[in-house]
Amino acid sequence: MTLQQALQEAQTQLARAGITEPHREAWVLLAALLNQSRAWVMSHPQATLTPHQQRRLHRWLQRRAQREPLPYITHRRWFYGLELEIRRGVLIPRPETELLVARFLEWARTTTPPHETRTLVDAGTGSGAIALACLTHAPNWQAIGTDRSLRALQIANKNRQKFGISQRFLLARMHWLSALRSHSVHAVLSNPPYVLPEEWSALEPEITHWEPRTALLVPQQDPLQPYRELAHQARSVLVSGGLLLMEISPHRAYALCDLLVQLGYCAVQSYADLAGHLRIVQGFVE
Repeated sequence: MTLQQALQEAQTQLARAGITEPHREAWVLLAALLNQSRAWVMSHPQATLTPHQQRRLHRWLQRRAQREPLPYITHRRWFYGLELEIRRGVLIPRPETELLVARFLEWARTTTPPHETRTLVDAGTGSGAIALACLTHAPNWQAIGTDRSLRALQIANKNRQKFGISQRFLLARMHWLSALRSHSVHAVLSNPPYVLPEEWSALEPEITHWEPRTALLVPQQDPLQPYRELAHQARSVLVSGGLLLMEISPHRAYALCDLLVQLGYCAVQSYADLAGHLRIVQGFVE
């Protein structure tokens, strides 16, 4: 079977399964199958798949037809220019979260002294995506990735080794910032859970059937509970002038701004994503 034939077969099966972008996903699957770039696959339509590769592609298509997310099948996910390893049990990084990284880097470039090493915390690190993206572009910084999930920390460890920054990226199993020393870090970044139970049924089956609920769902009666707990802890661990930066549902961004003001944060501000939805909220410790 040639790549051109495999592409056509993959597109047909994906479309039949109701996948909304069968053409794009077929390319992604073939590139991952061959461990090549999409450009290479496009430029070698007459290359052939081995019998083993054909069987593997067939299994992958069956899994995708069951609405298993692509990153769990291919173990690949691009985030802020980095190709991360992703496995089941870990939240898949979203493009919206790149705004969190961009905002941190903008702040860090204007405030970090040239020869001083500073520390950020990626609270609820998951795959390590946020910390890795920040460290790649901020060489004077080191990071601590915290998570309660041992599975998440295992994947984050693979990613930090892949990018060769294990010495700058410490991983620790804890709830948010609970085991960190007071006034020991300069920035806390996080993408806490923010999906309400009532919103769950409207989400795609790729999310509801496969991704970890603990990384997504918040209590119906107190949607800001993870943010309140994290903000309380951050008040203790951040140095004076330290930054707290969190991703939030656009529906609750104003409520989070009010919460941070109530907790004594200053210069509280929200930032919108490319679609114009408020997505990031920041606050500083005086």
